[in-house]
Amino acid sequence: MTKRKRECYLDFLRIIACFLVILNHTPGYIASFEIDDSQKAVLIIWHLFVEMVVKIGVPIFFMISGSLLLKKDMTYKDIFRRIIKMFLILLIFSIIANIAATGHFYIPGFIRNFASATVDGAGPYWYIYTYIGLLLVMPFMRSVALRLTKTDVIYLIILKLSITGIVAILIWLLNIMYDSNMYLSEHFQPVFITVDCIFYTLVGFGIDSLWDIDSFNRTKEIYLAILFVVTALIESWLTWIAGDGKVFSGMDFLMTLSLFMVVKIAFHRREPSESIRNAITLIGSLTFGIYLLDPIIGTYLKPLVHKLYPKVPFYLGVSMLYCVISMIVCGSLTYLYKKVFIWRKNVDRN
Repeated sequence: MTKRKRECYLDFLRIIACFLVILNHTPGYIASFEIDDSQKAVLIIWHLFVEMVVKIGVPIFFMISGSLLLKKDMTYKDIFRRIIKMFLILLIFSIIANIAATGHFYIPGFIRNFASATVDGAGPYWYIYTYIGLLLVMPFMRSVALRLTKTDVIYLIILKLSITGIVAILIWLLNIMYDSNMYLSEHFQPVFITVDCIFYTLVGFGIDSLWDIDSFNRTKEIYLAILFVVTALIESWLTWIAGDGKVFSGMDFLMTLSLFMVVKIAFHRREPSESIRNAITLIGSLTFGIYLLDPIIGTYLKPLVHKLYPKVPFYLGVSMLYCVISMIVCGSLTYLYKKVFIWRKNVDRN
């Protein structure tokens, strides 16, 4: 298994996704779902827009995983080594996060909750459960990816748009108009489009490997950016008219795909300077550590930063500030760990 050179645009996407994932678990973001008619329309639209965008954090990570993992010629041994490594990381950090959140550790309760991914303080780690599941089927996913064509990827996207987009919007509107509870049968499961980790992984690989980026001119790049904004606004409107805390997510994939492609095209067309590239690569390499540490550090850091509210009247803005501070603190700790680990490795070799 050969080591692939780091792609700067993927690291940039990692940074965006990491920020969105952290923001997803902040009180300012959660409070933005509480829409009050007395609020100004502009503020409501802004809150809803941010809510829609935040949802694409994890799908971006899935697309990055597809772009990287499905290109690797991994043996079953390689895969199971990675699974064991991720399981141990999940177990260790779930224990630490649970102790940080509760102040104690009750083994029987932890075992039960660990199995169901409901450990107190470790909620954000659900992604690792999904990632381990994805690794288990990776040999079969790679077989599909090797036979994937551009037409196949377009077919998947159109199918997703039809079922989780257009059909879902029609059902959503009918439920609002007639106060009903209509939904598609749970037995209708075309898994390649309904299971997010499968869809985004395959499409991430397809876009990264099969699309000719040179064919995307400036106009197409603008169209993709418009698609991102329009999709977020449509989902915001559907969420607004539904009320009762209901959130429409059927078109998240359009935002995810358009952002992925815009960033890829932008980095392809406009090569960043070496200093900027190095900075993006460095921060991108720290994002997994930031993701692991934030639920632990955030237990203590989050209340401190959010004391700024209401002195700073913009609650969501305070949460965004927390995300930046958390990424700096957790990123610094991850960087120090990596430096010590590399130093110890070199000492052991000598």
